[in-house]
Amino acid sequence: MNKNIAFLFILLIPTLMGCKELVVTYADSGTTVHLAVDQILKIELPANASTGNDWRKISYNDSVLIKIGKPNYVLSDDRDGAAGKMYYRFKGLAPGTCKLTMEYGSKYDSSKEPVKTFELEIIVAGR
Repeated sequence: MNKNIAFLFILLIPTLMGCKELVVTYADSGTTVHLAVDQILKIELPANASTGNDWRKISYNDSVLIKIGKPNYVLSDDRDGAAGKMYYRFKGLAPGTCKLTMEYGSKYDSSKEPVKTFELEIIVAGR
């Protein structure tokens, strides 16, 4: 029985290794990211909810990439008005290329110029 479990585990290792979550940050803006189909892309961006700004106008090709769940905001410390990080997760859906763009600006007035922008070129390859 233990031999079967060990054998199964050895077979699964390459599969699990190939699906590692890829983490990028604001410093990676303007770069190209390579994903496999079903691989998760986690984006960590600076944010401060107390400013009235938010990451908005997220655009990408939804036949290549799919957004997973809702964004997650994490404060850097407990002080009022402290900055934090906003986390977004996407998954490679099908082979192809797309540009993912995001703007950081007023969540109340989208006509205002963005304070920051974030952009990735994403290449999704088959397994």
